[in-house]
Amino acid sequence: MATPWSLRIVEENHDAARWVAQEAFAIVDRLESDLSRFQSASYVSQLGRLRVGEALAVNANTYECLELAKAVWQETHGAFDVTVPPEGEGAWHSQMNDLVLCGQGVVEVRAAPLRVDLGGIGKGFAIDEIVAFLTEQDVAHAFVDAGGSTFYARGHLPEGEGDGWPASLGQHGVIALHERALSASGFEVQGVHVMDPRTGFPVETDRQRAWVLADSAALADALSTAALIMREEEIAAFSDAHPDIGIMLA
Repeated sequence: MATPWSLRIVEENHDAARWVAQEAFAIVDRLESDLSRFQSASYVSQLGRLRVGEALAVNANTYECLELAKAVWQETHGAFDVTVPPEGEGAWHSQMNDLVLCGQGVVEVRAAPLRVDLGGIGKGFAIDEIVAFLTEQDVAHAFVDAGGSTFYARGHLPEGEGDGWPASLGQHGVIALHERALSASGFEVQGVHVMDPRTGFPVETDRQRAWVLADSAALADALSTAALIMREEEIAAFSDAHPDIGIMLA
């Protein structure tokens, strides 16, 4: 997923911890082979090669990730969008309505080519899968870090100090993260590179960074991008409707 991953596990049995870590990173590899548009055999790449009206049966992980992406697209009134324009084309309009989830793992496209990029949700989705695996293995204390921008914390530090694991907010400090996900998106490194899918142009905003706290890392990942695009009144309305999700802006 073109980003460094790290996993810290509190476990006295080093062999057991090593096995858990290896299996966790194998989950990332498998998901990348399913979800990456840069791998020609992935389900996402195959969707981009379908003709209008054709459908593709995808695996459960791919379908679930697409379902969540469409749900966030609807909840944010189009601010989060996983469809992208073909390379070399300047004009762009969302194709989310042309990406039809038919149930039973079947996806139909009603416009072609329909290019999907799950980069704004894929890291978080992989973290959620890792956390589910850690839960199955009774790993109570762990910290997953995807690229220093999306995290999930279970339990506490090895020393048992504090209320959770330290998660960096960059120059804005550190927070203690416990049984939750944190994801950040921003413009500091690449400038204003996030497109507003509702206009087809780079987003115009004074915000430099957004963080989202949520129970799901995939949700936090997607919403941190959407929060850079949504208007203030939209964020306020979303926060009122979802008091369990925290949104911070700078």
